[in-house]
Amino acid sequence: MYEFDAGDLSLDFANTNNWHASPAPQEDLHSYTDLVEWGLQAGLISPEVAVKLNQKAEQHPEDTADTYEFAIGVREAIYRIFSNHYAGKPIPEPDLALLNSVACQAMAHLQLTLQGGKVHWQLPANLEGADFILWPVARAAADLLTSDTSLRIRQCEDDRGCGYLFIDQTKNHSRRWCSMESCGNRAKARRHYARVQVG
Repeated sequence: MYEFDAGDLSLDFANTNNWHASPAPQEDLHSYTDLVEWGLQAGLISPEVAVKLNQKAEQHPEDTADTYEFAIGVREAIYRIFSNHYAGKPIPEPDLALLNSVACQAMAHLQLTLQGGKVHWQLPANLEGADFILWPVARAAADLLTSDTSLRIRQCEDDRGCGYLFIDQTKNHSRRWCSMESCGNRAKARRHYARVQVG
Protein backbone atom coordinates (compact mmCIF):
# COMPACT_ATOMS: atom_id res chain seq x y z
CA MET A 1 0.00 0.00 0.00
CA TYR A 2 1.25 3.46 -0.89
CA GLU A 3 0.86 6.49 1.37
CA PHE A 4 -1.38 9.41 0.41
CA ASP A 5 -1.09 11.75 3.38
CA ALA A 6 1.12 14.58 2.10
CA GLY A 7 -1.87 16.83 1.48
CA ASP A 8 -1.43 17.04 -2.30
CA LEU A 9 -1.40 14.46 -5.09
CA SER A 10 1.84 15.74 -6.59
CA LEU A 11 3.64 15.53 -3.24
CA ASP A 12 2.30 12.01 -2.72
CA PHE A 13 3.86 11.09 -6.06
CA ALA A 14 7.17 12.78 -5.17
CA ASN A 15 7.25 10.81 -1.91
CA THR A 16 7.25 7.43 -3.67
CA ASN A 17 11.03 7.56 -3.27
CA ASN A 18 11.61 7.07 0.48
CA TRP A 19 14.53 8.87 2.18
CA HIS A 20 14.59 11.06 -0.88
CA ALA A 21 17.15 13.51 0.52
CA SER A 22 19.53 10.80 1.78
CA PRO A 23 22.52 9.28 -0.03
CA ALA A 24 20.54 6.04 -0.49
CA PRO A 25 16.87 6.68 -1.41
CA GLN A 26 14.53 3.68 -1.27
CA GLU A 27 12.45 3.33 -4.44
CA ASP A 28 8.77 2.39 -4.17
CA LEU A 29 8.06 2.38 -7.90
CA HIS A 30 10.25 -0.31 -9.45
CA SER A 31 8.38 -0.82 -12.72
CA TYR A 32 5.56 0.31 -14.97
CA THR A 33 3.18 -2.06 -13.17
CA ASP A 34 4.08 -0.36 -9.87
CA LEU A 35 3.28 2.98 -11.49
CA VAL A 36 -0.09 1.58 -12.58
CA GLU A 37 -0.77 0.26 -9.07
CA TRP A 38 0.06 3.67 -7.58
CA GLY A 39 -2.35 5.32 -10.02
CA LEU A 40 -5.02 2.81 -9.04
CA GLN A 41 -4.55 3.40 -5.32
CA ALA A 42 -4.52 7.17 -5.92
CA GLY A 43 -7.93 6.87 -7.57
CA LEU A 44 -6.63 8.16 -10.90
CA ILE A 45 -7.54 5.03 -12.85
CA SER A 46 -10.16 2.33 -12.52
CA PRO A 47 -9.41 -1.37 -11.97
CA GLU A 48 -10.48 -1.98 -15.58
CA VAL A 49 -8.01 0.57 -16.91
CA ALA A 50 -5.28 -0.88 -14.66
CA VAL A 51 -5.83 -4.31 -16.21
CA LYS A 52 -5.55 -2.83 -19.72
CA LEU A 53 -2.37 -0.96 -18.87
CA ASN A 54 -0.79 -4.07 -17.35
CA GLN A 55 -1.73 -6.05 -20.45
CA LYS A 56 -0.04 -3.37 -22.53
CA ALA A 57 3.07 -3.76 -20.37
CA GLU A 58 3.14 -7.49 -21.17
CA GLN A 59 2.63 -6.92 -24.89
CA HIS A 60 4.95 -3.92 -25.31
CA PRO A 61 7.55 -4.09 -22.52
CA GLU A 62 10.01 -1.72 -24.22
CA ASP A 63 7.40 1.01 -24.72
CA THR A 64 6.13 0.80 -21.17
CA ALA A 65 9.69 0.71 -19.82
CA ASP A 66 10.32 4.02 -21.58
CA THR A 67 7.08 5.38 -20.13
CA TYR A 68 8.15 4.28 -16.66
CA GLU A 69 11.53 5.99 -17.00
CA PHE A 70 9.81 9.18 -18.17
CA ALA A 71 7.41 9.04 -15.20
CA ILE A 72 10.32 8.68 -12.78
CA GLY A 73 11.98 11.66 -14.44
CA VAL A 74 8.81 13.72 -13.95
CA ARG A 75 8.63 12.60 -10.33
CA GLU A 76 12.21 13.62 -9.62
CA ALA A 77 11.63 16.99 -11.27
CA ILE A 78 8.57 17.56 -9.09
CA TYR A 79 10.56 16.59 -6.01
CA ARG A 80 13.43 18.96 -6.78
CA ILE A 81 11.02 21.80 -7.58
CA PHE A 82 9.21 21.59 -4.24
CA SER A 83 12.31 20.73 -2.22
CA ASN A 84 14.08 23.80 -3.58
CA HIS A 85 10.95 25.89 -3.13
CA TYR A 86 10.84 24.92 0.55
CA ALA A 87 14.56 25.61 1.01
CA GLY A 88 14.33 29.01 -0.68
CA LYS A 89 16.63 27.88 -3.48
CA PRO A 90 16.13 28.61 -7.20
CA ILE A 91 13.90 26.11 -8.98
CA PRO A 92 15.93 24.27 -11.65
CA GLU A 93 14.77 25.54 -15.04
CA PRO A 94 14.99 22.11 -16.77
CA ASP A 95 12.73 20.65 -14.06
CA LEU A 96 10.22 23.46 -14.44
CA ALA A 97 10.29 23.03 -18.24
CA LEU A 98 9.58 19.30 -17.91
CA LEU A 99 6.71 19.87 -15.49
CA ASN A 100 5.39 22.63 -17.75
CA SER A 101 5.39 20.36 -20.80
CA VAL A 102 3.39 17.63 -19.04
CA ALA A 103 1.02 20.09 -17.34
CA CYS A 104 0.36 21.80 -20.68
CA GLN A 105 -0.50 18.45 -22.26
CA ALA A 106 -2.92 17.78 -19.43
CA MET A 107 -4.58 21.18 -19.65
CA ALA A 108 -4.90 20.91 -23.43
CA HIS A 109 -7.07 17.82 -22.95
CA LEU A 110 -9.28 19.13 -20.14
CA GLN A 111 -12.99 19.19 -20.89
CA LEU A 112 -15.88 20.95 -19.19
CA THR A 113 -18.33 18.41 -17.76
CA LEU A 114 -21.54 18.63 -15.73
CA GLN A 115 -21.58 16.84 -12.39
CA GLY A 116 -24.39 17.32 -9.92
CA GLY A 117 -25.52 20.46 -11.67
CA LYS A 118 -22.05 22.02 -11.47
CA VAL A 119 -19.45 22.45 -14.21
CA HIS A 120 -16.02 20.92 -13.62
CA TRP A 121 -12.79 20.50 -15.53
CA GLN A 122 -12.17 16.84 -16.26
CA LEU A 123 -9.79 14.77 -18.35
CA PRO A 124 -11.49 12.60 -20.99
CA ALA A 125 -12.16 8.96 -20.20
CA ASN A 126 -10.47 7.57 -23.33
CA LEU A 127 -6.88 8.39 -22.46
CA GLU A 128 -4.23 5.72 -22.91
CA GLY A 129 -1.03 4.79 -21.13
CA ALA A 130 0.46 6.72 -18.25
CA ASP A 131 -1.41 9.87 -19.33
CA PHE A 132 -4.07 8.73 -16.88
CA ILE A 133 -1.53 9.08 -14.10
CA LEU A 134 1.03 11.73 -15.06
CA TRP A 135 -1.40 14.37 -16.31
CA PRO A 136 -3.41 14.72 -13.07
CA VAL A 137 -0.15 14.67 -11.09
CA ALA A 138 1.42 17.40 -13.23
CA ARG A 139 -1.71 19.51 -13.09
CA ALA A 140 -1.80 19.14 -9.29
CA ALA A 141 1.85 20.20 -9.09
CA ALA A 142 1.21 23.25 -11.27
CA ASP A 143 -1.86 24.23 -9.24
CA LEU A 144 0.04 23.84 -5.97
CA LEU A 145 3.10 25.74 -7.15
CA THR A 146 0.98 28.74 -8.20
CA SER A 147 -1.28 28.77 -5.13
CA ASP A 148 -1.00 30.35 -1.68
CA THR A 149 -0.82 26.81 -0.31
CA SER A 150 2.72 26.60 -1.69
CA LEU A 151 3.77 28.74 1.29
CA ARG A 152 2.87 25.81 3.56
CA ILE A 153 4.93 23.19 1.76
CA ARG A 154 7.38 21.60 4.17
CA GLN A 155 10.11 18.99 4.03
CA CYS A 156 10.78 16.64 6.93
CA GLU A 157 13.70 18.06 8.91
CA ASP A 158 15.14 14.70 9.94
CA ASP A 159 18.92 14.99 9.66
CA ARG A 160 19.28 11.55 8.06
CA GLY A 161 17.65 12.77 4.84
CA CYS A 162 14.04 11.63 5.13
CA GLY A 163 13.09 14.37 2.67
CA TYR A 164 9.35 13.70 2.93
CA LEU A 165 7.33 16.58 1.43
CA PHE A 166 3.98 17.63 2.89
CA ILE A 167 1.52 20.47 3.35
CA ASP A 168 1.66 21.87 6.88
CA GLN A 169 -1.98 22.02 7.92
CA THR A 170 -1.39 22.82 11.59
CA LYS A 171 -2.96 26.02 12.90
CA ASN A 172 0.34 27.55 14.00
CA HIS A 173 2.29 26.22 10.98
CA SER A 174 4.72 24.37 13.25
CA ARG A 175 4.88 20.89 11.73
CA ARG A 176 8.49 19.87 11.09
CA TRP A 177 8.41 16.11 10.60
CA CYS A 178 6.85 13.56 8.27
CA SER A 179 5.22 12.18 11.42
CA MET A 180 5.82 12.26 15.17
CA GLU A 181 5.75 8.45 15.20
CA SER A 182 8.95 8.20 13.16
CA CYS A 183 11.29 11.14 12.55
CA GLY A 184 9.58 13.37 15.13
CA ASN A 185 10.06 10.88 17.97
CA ARG A 186 13.70 10.38 17.01
CA ALA A 187 14.34 14.12 17.17
CA LYS A 188 12.52 14.34 20.50
CA ALA A 189 14.65 11.50 21.90
CA ARG A 190 17.85 13.16 20.68
CA ARG A 191 16.90 16.46 22.35
CA HIS A 192 16.13 14.63 25.60
CA TYR A 193 19.45 12.77 25.46
CA ALA A 194 21.31 16.04 24.84
CA ARG A 195 19.64 17.68 27.86
CA VAL A 196 20.52 14.71 30.07
CA GLN A 197 24.15 14.84 28.94
CA VAL A 198 24.37 18.56 29.66
CA GLY A 199 22.69 18.13 33.02
